[in-house]
Amino acid sequence: MPNAKVIAIANQKGGEGKTTTALNLAHGLAMEEWRTLLVDMDPQGNSSGIFVDPEKLQASAADIFLQKKDIKEVIQPTTYNKLDLLPSKINLAEVELGALNVEAPYVLRDAISKVREEYDAIVIDCPPSLSIFTVNALVTADYVIIPLQAEKFSIDGIKGLQNTIESIKRRINPNLKILGALITQLKSNTVLTKTIMPVIQNYFPVFESAISTGVAVGESHLSRKTLLDYNPNIKQAKEYFSFVKEVIRGIKD
Repeated sequence: MPNAKVIAIANQKGGEGKTTTALNLAHGLAMEEWRTLLVDMDPQGNSSGIFVDPEKLQASAADIFLQKKDIKEVIQPTTYNKLDLLPSKINLAEVELGALNVEAPYVLRDAISKVREEYDAIVIDCPPSLSIFTVNALVTADYVIIPLQAEKFSIDGIKGLQNTIESIKRRINPNLKILGALITQLKSNTVLTKTIMPVIQNYFPVFESAISTGVAVGESHLSRKTLLDYNPNIKQAKEYFSFVKEVIRGIKD
């Protein structure tokens, strides 16, 4: 695989499982022997915080947007084999106001192009908004995955995200493909879930794998581990690993 497959994990609504999905997809791909880079595009730095103390970072994604550092100076290894991190911290949010020029949507794409041949997969954790950082991720990506809950409030924002993806496909990145929606925090036998699932399928393809609700996700974050590392035998970890296999099949086609 000479060129990395780039996968953006995007949803403008918070609390849908983006960071958990990005973390476990990136780690899962690395466990499958894919050289993987996890890119944190969220100023909250939650995925970075699993591996580093954001306050102590000497370099972060903000330095790339401010053109202070080359991407190779920002990427660092993680404790997991074959998994590297491009970390983020809160100062990325301050960049946004000054980044709105004609080159703004292409900063990440141009930076990633310098390391794309060094990886098999690049997973981008997007912020919970349709900000310039989410736009950068979608401009860079080959695929987008949308984590969401099977609940009404999760459905309400789908149209906006779909419009953004279609606009970027039409204007900038015609090769961008929606790989699918991943249902998270699933309460499988509720009437609400059974009612809403067909609505989601009207907008996006839906992964066969889904992630059950439970406390393990929060526990893994507190332990500063992915679910696949924290307890690979629990239900949610097995579901994420099934999802990883499904992603691999989807991006190999």
